[in-house]
Amino acid sequence: MRLLRSSPRLVTPVVALCLAVAGCGTDIHWLLKRDSALVTKADEIATAAEASDPELTKEMYDAEDAKREACEKIYKSISEQMTHKPSYGEELESDLGLFVAYMVPIDEVERCAKALDRYQAAVDHLQERMKGQGTAPGGTKAPGG
Repeated sequence: MRLLRSSPRLVTPVVALCLAVAGCGTDIHWLLKRDSALVTKADEIATAAEASDPELTKEMYDAEDAKREACEKIYKSISEQMTHKPSYGEELESDLGLFVAYMVPIDEVERCAKALDRYQAAVDHLQERMKGQGTAPGGTKAPGG
């Protein structure tokens, strides 16, 4: 009976730790949506920059390559799920993995998120440089530029 009495003392810190860590992970669906929107934005800006000076896009393309490398396993996993119908067990495993990734920081997912942040910064930097040159996305002169 003594074991049962001491177990709430053990359970309380474990529950507190779980609640403290809960939600510290990254939502993979949100990450992929953000990536998709950012790639579209980057393509427009890169098109305008390449028409002006192809060297301007180097930083952005380097960040894009680093993002692709950091997120490769996530992209492959999504691609595999799209190319074959998963079994119930595979779906359950995938859903559980998404849940765990959302609740607890997972190194691979966090590395992808950080690479995406750096890519976002590179795209924004290129966009600012293009505004400084007076060129709007699409290669046309910006109004007043």
